[in-house]
Amino acid sequence: MKEEHNPNLDLGEAHHEHLVHMINSLTQAVKNLEEKVADMHGLMSEQRIEKEWYSTDELAKAMDRSPYTIRERWCNEKRIECEKDPDSGKWRIPGEEFRRLVKGGAIKPKR
Repeated sequence: MKEEHNPNLDLGEAHHEHLVHMINSLTQAVKNLEEKVADMHGLMSEQRIEKEWYSTDELAKAMDRSPYTIRERWCNEKRIECEKDPDSGKWRIPGEEFRRLVKGGAIKPKR
């Protein structure tokens, strides 16, 4: 008995091969995007600008605290290194102290 050629089978195989090709292309595209995002993240981390002075609001945001806590409890009570800006009269935190605190540095105990 001779097998009959089924054209639908050829279309099914071609469709399957096309889908596999598309999935492989998408997988490669996602890998390329992941690499680019990782590269961009690295560049952004390296280029992070470190300021000389930070505001109490900036420290509050970086540490997930209220600005009131930073100003009244930490600055006014001299629990962190800070000084009043001579121009504005507002508290400002030196960059080195800001980075130390954000990295988990300790706050001086209450007196």
